[in-house]
Amino acid sequence: MTIESNNAIESPIDSFNKDNSSFFQIDLLKAFAIAFVIIDHSVLRALLWDAGAELWERMSIPLFLIILGFNMGNSFGKKGEQSLKELYSWEYFKKKFWRFVFPYIILYIVSTTAGFIILKENFTDNINENWILEYLIFQKQLFEGPGNWFIPILFQSIFLLPLMYKAFSIVPRLSLILCFVIEISFHLFLFAFVGEITSIEEWQTEIYFRYIILLYISAIGMGFWFSKDHDLFSKKNLFVWILFPISAIYMVAWQFFDFRLAVDGSGIVRGDYHYITFIYAAFIILVVMKVLPKNPKNKASKFFTTIGRASFHIYLVQDVYFAITYSTQGTAKIVDNICGISFGEPILDLLLMFLNWGICISAGVFWLYIENKIRKVRMK
Repeated sequence: MTIESNNAIESPIDSFNKDNSSFFQIDLLKAFAIAFVIIDHSVLRALLWDAGAELWERMSIPLFLIILGFNMGNSFGKKGEQSLKELYSWEYFKKKFWRFVFPYIILYIVSTTAGFIILKENFTDNINENWILEYLIFQKQLFEGPGNWFIPILFQSIFLLPLMYKAFSIVPRLSLILCFVIEISFHLFLFAFVGEITSIEEWQTEIYFRYIILLYISAIGMGFWFSKDHDLFSKKNLFVWILFPISAIYMVAWQFFDFRLAVDGSGIVRGDYHYITFIYAAFIILVVMKVLPKNPKNKASKFFTTIGRASFHIYLVQDVYFAITYSTQGTAKIVDNICGISFGEPILDLLLMFLNWGICISAGVFWLYIENKIRKVRMK
């Protein structure tokens, strides 16, 4: 889930105090987005659906994708004009390894160990028969929690982002248009190739395609676009104002009236993460960037900044947390939790939600804090 930190050396709180080039608004959005991810994996699906989750809670992934492009656009932009070869530098890949790949290796070891302990001799039954595609190509875990599909997207982005930045620095308008064209074409390909999903085999085929970053490229492209100009009232962002009503109407119809853009049951737009919902998320980001200050100095802002900058590590923690929870406690509760408690009372269920938040967020923040301390000592 991006979850790109604005500073990879200091602890989250230390970096907040020293990094004047960061955006508090982005950290705040990431903090809320990761909290929504935990809600999505905790609360009974029917309750979320009745609460209109598509309009708020399901915005977490679109927000992360746009922020991924936004952060990388700013990161590359600080270095000035660079050739494509310079963008694909050893320093770039090394930074991405320590930022994303290394923590995932730690997660992989922890989750696999937990899987062996919990499932014992049944652990191998948990492995998908298409293991080459899932575990070698897409790098999924052997014992995975919900939302693990985002890892392949994130890893693919490491190789795609420098090329996208170079394209946006040369022909920004054409690059943004191409991002939408590519994504729309991918949806139309799935419409023609997979068609209506009537069997588990067709569903699995489409799931594999959803591990490909091109299906989300318009969101990342808008992130690069906003990194140059994120003013809500800029003429360059007029397209968001024009498309936002269409996006909002579609999402309301999709959520509350079961409307689907489909032909004979086959969706022209697949899933609920796509170019139409990305416009809705883009408008939210522009509004937040406009309304809130860039770098406030108060305890509340430090709190959200700390969570936002640890969002990737929190995501990894919640992955193994819910993998363990689902395997040991099942998924039939109003709020799934590692203790296996079920109340059915709103106040008590909210406390269980705070339990999930407390465990996942505190563990993720602590993980990043220790990791940055070790990295700082190593650099010295």
